[in-house]
Amino acid sequence: MGCAGSVVLAANVGGLKPLEKLHSGGKYSFDEKQKRIIIKTWKCLSCDISGNGAKVFLRIFQLNPHVKQLFPCRHVEGVALLQDPDFKGHAARFMQAVGAVIDNIDDMEGALRDLLLGLGKQHIHFTGFKSDYFNVFQEAVVYVWQQELREKFTEYCRSAWVIIFEFIMEHLKEGYHLASVEVNDKKEGYIFMTKVTMQ
Repeated sequence: MGCAGSVVLAANVGGLKPLEKLHSGGKYSFDEKQKRIIIKTWKCLSCDISGNGAKVFLRIFQLNPHVKQLFPCRHVEGVALLQDPDFKGHAARFMQAVGAVIDNIDDMEGALRDLLLGLGKQHIHFTGFKSDYFNVFQEAVVYVWQQELREKFTEYCRSAWVIIFEFIMEHLKEGYHLASVEVNDKKEGYIFMTKVTMQ
């Protein structure tokens, strides 16, 4: 998963066939059938962006309860959580980012790299956030997509969506890492300046 030249096997009528999943220099590309499947299934999923976004985050909280502690709504449960503006806003922004990737499926890297890096950098402001928390997002989204799309979420469809999720998560993680480096550099600069001043 995620290595250069990896091939995913997908079930089809005639058995197993290699699915074109091309990774070259961090760029992700799709064959035309994969694009059609992603665009078609996104139309179903985007009919309820708020609801599906909420389901993704509820699943994230189930998979890793520590993630919920990072949110202002950490003590809110049930219906109140689903109506919480912070929760709804975060879920909607995540789904909008997915939608932006789908809208730019032919040039994801060129059109969205900076946006996703910026979103990743913003996670540095969540006290206690760890880069590993991004991993649970992909698992949660696959789960929700499977629940919503049912029989349409074939192994071929799933494999195509995983490319999308890997693209998003790679750039969010990179943005978070860049922000971490910037914060550490500022801390080291402050410590250095404090030492110089004290001498």
